[in-house]
Amino acid sequence: MSLAAIDFTRVAAPKGRLMRGYFSASAFICASIVGLIILTLIGQTGPVLSGHFSSLWGTVWNPNTDQYGIIPMLYGSIIVMLVAMAIALPLGVLTAIYIAETRSAKMRGIMKSALEVLAGIPSIVYGLIGVAYISVWVAKGLDLQTGRLILTAGLILAVMILPTILTLTEDAISNVPEIYRENARALGLYRHEVIKDVVLPHAKRDILAAALLALGRALGETMAVMLVIGSLDRLPSPIFNLLSSGQTITSKLGREIGESAFGSAHFSALVLMGLILVLITLALTAAAQWLIHRAPREANHV
Repeated sequence: MSLAAIDFTRVAAPKGRLMRGYFSASAFICASIVGLIILTLIGQTGPVLSGHFSSLWGTVWNPNTDQYGIIPMLYGSIIVMLVAMAIALPLGVLTAIYIAETRSAKMRGIMKSALEVLAGIPSIVYGLIGVAYISVWVAKGLDLQTGRLILTAGLILAVMILPTILTLTEDAISNVPEIYRENARALGLYRHEVIKDVVLPHAKRDILAAALLALGRALGETMAVMLVIGSLDRLPSPIFNLLSSGQTITSKLGREIGESAFGSAHFSALVLMGLILVLITLALTAAAQWLIHRAPREANHV
């Protein structure tokens, strides 16, 4: 039989259907797991929602008196995340610009690999370094009694999310078509003008998506933050005082989930905070994915 007599479409069709079925099943399983986690968390929040709903939006956390105010932990998560992003985002973007726009391809690979090693270090190691050195330096430098502060947690978290921002931002900048740079240089723009007026505007959506993904990583970090933030279950005074001890949702869960009785209002309040954390992370991830997939379509209309 000659090759011309073979219908390759029919030969490949069963394999194609099999692969599509495999991918669809994988996607369904992953979505089901996420849905199951959310439903499980919702199911465990009943005791605190039914009997202590009014106390949830307070600022006092005292299980002995059935007070489960989650506002201090929610605030702590947000403020630590903002501190980390304020440090890591400019540093990551500027470093990514330096690597992508000024270094050779070989040097870019070496530098990115070296910086991405930070992502592989366990969070407990960051926490131990924070306790042993960073908190001590902060306390001495600012003349404080303790260095286990919101600021210290933000500093540690900034280092931890830096590889995420750096890698994704460098990829976004490198993916800007070279023709844009060539056209800009042909018009007489200097290198910094090419970067500011051409490269960054085309990569801005991917950079924003990188920031959102880094936010998701920052919200979910537990051990490093738990070791350096202190354990103060109240809002700082004044409210934007970064030199106060605090508490985040993850550090609170790490400290108390093992001490709470399953099915109790205390356990239910902790699960509710976990549910809030999951929903925020899902929202940030969805927003990042929307930006990533929207950018190419908009670029095609330019």
